[in-house]
Amino acid sequence: MTAITRSRLVTVLALAAAVGCSEPFDTPPNEPSQPGTGLIVIPQNATIRAGQVVALKATLRDQYGNQLAGMTVSWKSSNEGVATVAPNGEVLGLSAGAARVTAEADGKTQSSGIQVLPRQAKPTK
Repeated sequence: MTAITRSRLVTVLALAAAVGCSEPFDTPPNEPSQPGTGLIVIPQNATIRAGQVVALKATLRDQYGNQLAGMTVSWKSSNEGVATVAPNGEVLGLSAGAARVTAEADGKTQSSGIQVLPRQAKPTK
């Protein structure tokens, strides 16, 4: 087989493959993804000092991983003597200890572990 014949054969096969694949295809259905569904709180754990603040963010996602907008999230601390949480998800460390801050939206809950360390001592001069 000469180089020209081989080149023509490759061209014919490429065209045949292109014609065979030229029919429109159906897009696959959007399959649900397990990771990232439900209520997600970020960060899942945080360590702060007393007097410091960490901002938690809650996101609600459907079974396809799409973010659901307009959902009201409520927050609560398991130990308000250690850490309090504002309606916007900001957690204030009050005293050394541990607390779980839980977000609730659309009947789903998720929490973040908060470790509060003692206030850092001020350096003496």
